[in-house]
Amino acid sequence: MLAVDDGSTDESPALLRRLAVSRPWLRVLRLRRNFGQSAAFDAGFQAARGRLVVTLDADRQNDPADIPRLINMLEEQSLDFVSGCRADRQDGAILRRIPSRIANAIIRRVTKTSIRDLGCSLKVYRSHIVREIRLYGEMHRFLAVLIEDTGARVGQLDVNHRPRVAGVSKYGLSRTFKVLLDLLTVWFMRGFETKPLYAFGSISLAMFTGSALLSIYVLYSKYHDGVYVHKNPIFILSMVMSIVAVQFLAMGLIAEILVRTYFESRGRPAYALEPQAREETPHITRHDSDAALEAARDKPHDA
Repeated sequence: MLAVDDGSTDESPALLRRLAVSRPWLRVLRLRRNFGQSAAFDAGFQAARGRLVVTLDADRQNDPADIPRLINMLEEQSLDFVSGCRADRQDGAILRRIPSRIANAIIRRVTKTSIRDLGCSLKVYRSHIVREIRLYGEMHRFLAVLIEDTGARVGQLDVNHRPRVAGVSKYGLSRTFKVLLDLLTVWFMRGFETKPLYAFGSISLAMFTGSALLSIYVLYSKYHDGVYVHKNPIFILSMVMSIVAVQFLAMGLIAEILVRTYFESRGRPAYALEPQAREETPHITRHDSDAALEAARDKPHDA
């Protein structure tokens, strides 16, 4: 068990240290200050040693008894990730359930994800999946979306939910706006992570097209209606659009250079491979190995 303490200011650090002394299976990671839930998840993912990784909040709302059910589903259906879905939420309607439903609906609409409850922290992953993902800002809400984007096989299962008896919730209506901003980032990274020029270039092309059409209209107004350029504000609008088009095209080229620098500097490919099955090899004893070496020495070599 790996306990990640995200800069707690109560007695949690001392309690965890005392528990770890008598429990060799308990490891404690303490962040120097409160970096947020995404940072805590990322720290736990990078420190995990097991074949499977299960995440669970410490507010005691999730039921640990659901963990075997999640693992069984993952193993039986050969999945890479299973997300819990809170079947009967025990939260307040105004501050928790309604904002959560709004956020989930928007995220599903934009990302086309199949996961119904993106805010449930009770999840099980194969370890190689979480090591491929790095979390920044408050991207923990989009873990399922990021994992789906790697081509992983995902599933979901209804889990229990209990009333909160520890800690204070920091989620509310104000988080909905932050979700929208994070969603914009996820949408862009999911569709244009390796080809940002397509996004900026499309906007640039639209602006160039609009500028050209307006310029044609300005010429038409001059020769047909006698409205000269210096008296036609549409001409100024067409010039501004052409300048903005050049700027978007330049941003796209700069983004392309940054993307290539990012992948090449980290030695990270722009794709994900399936983990290879471990090949079964016969057990070779030391005696067999020595005999094989002797045979190799006696055999003439071609080169």
